[in-house]
Amino acid sequence: MPTQTYSDVIESNPSYSAKRYKERLPYAILTPAIGGLALILCFFLLPWFSIGLSLSSPKVPNAGSLMNVPGTTIAGSGVSTRVDIENNDGSGSHSVDDSFSFPLLWAFPVVGVIQLILAFLVFKDKLLPFWLTLSIRVSFGLALLLEIIYFLVSFFAAFSQIKGSGGQIATFPGAGLWISLLLTLITGIICLIMLPGLDWYWSLARNDLARGIRISEVQADLASRRSGTSA
Repeated sequence: MPTQTYSDVIESNPSYSAKRYKERLPYAILTPAIGGLALILCFFLLPWFSIGLSLSSPKVPNAGSLMNVPGTTIAGSGVSTRVDIENNDGSGSHSVDDSFSFPLLWAFPVVGVIQLILAFLVFKDKLLPFWLTLSIRVSFGLALLLEIIYFLVSFFAAFSQIKGSGGQIATFPGAGLWISLLLTLITGIICLIMLPGLDWYWSLARNDLARGIRISEVQADLASRRSGTSA
């Protein structure tokens, strides 16, 4: 049996499968690396939450303008606001205080770091054992799941007390979510397409190498027999 290293199975193998494995391997390294780096940079550098109060709302006098909140704030102390809402009977107004935070947002840079580590492991050994392939797929699935959860919470559940009291306040995700979601989808789809092919080409390359070694052994044995017969 040949050794299971990249150098022996791929670099010394002239077969088509080995060439295809070598061509596709960079995708298995770059996709989790780009996806993980995007999660980290988007979390720390871009706004993840936006608040808007309608200027035309009859129930919210003196409404403010759009406010963007960074991800570190949403994941930490959160953001709070107070809205004066006019009573339905026209007898005046009352103040409603509400706040929004999402501590689970810290999971985004954590998943990003995990994806960078997975990319480094592939780069180091240039191999994709089952556990590493599964880990890469799970990391993309987890990132997508977190992005969907955050979208639903920030869009529908944020400042529920104000909304439930009739306050016209708009809450929606910021640019951080949209950019990270876009890059997660792009890199995740590429990764899902490339990983099964890499497993297949690796298996074929191993078989081709073993077949070549066996043929060489048979040819050497026949040559030795012919030389013995001639002697």
